[in-house]
Amino acid sequence: MPQAQSRLATYNPRLVANTSISPEQAGHYLDHFVAWCRAERSVQGVILLGSAAHDGAVDPLSDLDLMVITSQRRRLSSLEWLDSIDPPPLFSWAYQSPVGGQTVRQAIYGGPLVVDIALVSSVQALLLGMAVLGLTQLSALRRQLPVSLSLQLDAWLAITGRGTKVLFDEHGLAKRMVASVADVAPKAPTQEVYLNNVHSLFGLILWESKQLVRHELWMALGTVDQQVKQCLLTMMEWHAIATNPELGDTWYGGRRVQEWADPRWVAALRETWPTYDVEGAWDALLATFELFSKVAKETAESLGHQYPVDEELRVRTWISARRPVGSSDD
Repeated sequence: MPQAQSRLATYNPRLVANTSISPEQAGHYLDHFVAWCRAERSVQGVILLGSAAHDGAVDPLSDLDLMVITSQRRRLSSLEWLDSIDPPPLFSWAYQSPVGGQTVRQAIYGGPLVVDIALVSSVQALLLGMAVLGLTQLSALRRQLPVSLSLQLDAWLAITGRGTKVLFDEHGLAKRMVASVADVAPKAPTQEVYLNNVHSLFGLILWESKQLVRHELWMALGTVDQQVKQCLLTMMEWHAIATNPELGDTWYGGRRVQEWADPRWVAALRETWPTYDVEGAWDALLATFELFSKVAKETAESLGHQYPVDEELRVRTWISARRPVGSSDD
């Protein structure tokens, strides 16, 4: 993740006071933001995404998620343009969006109000709008798309399905991007996709066990275990889809997991998060493996898929042999 770039080298109480803005005042910020975008020739559209785009009450802790369509993405990737919108941010930093790889600028205001601004080029917006329109008119088009592109498109449709509002649209690109393709229901995996996730978990479990043997805790917990948890989360989503045909959105990144996941899995999660010591990490790893196995087997039974029992037994044998008996982190 890129290093944070701050516009404040030292604390400035006058600046903090002048830029204070509460989440309840987010509407005023949006008015200023859109006014600036309308006056900026390089900006061709602004889309508000997420819960803030709904007409109902918004959680006061919610961020503002904005997408800006621009013909000069490089210029808007700098800090200066945010400073020209009243009030200027206290600080901001950039990161790459997991969907599409767009640069996202997160700006922090008094309150605190957090605003995420994704920059999309006009060409990208045009192509995405054409893809959405094509799927609306010809659903068979999806089968012709590369898997990676289909996944990115599904991710975008899931984002727009959670709420969108076009705030400014110079040439109609924004409206095409968020055009409805009907409700995007969660999809059950094929046997191939299901098995790939199971095998991914097996491989990651082995990798994490190696790091624990070496006492490489940061690598094990900060890198590998996060991928292990993603495999578990995906399987929990598939289980929810398979066992609840009326299920709506499972959101992303584990959000609202307590609302859509089986209560048994939610209760078991407390044993799967490790402390920063080798013994605790081993306990959490084995608890994660046990939970994944239960979820995956029930999912396979519901979907009519085959679970690789023999391969799981081999992995269990390997990691059991790796764990030192009575080991500690002393």
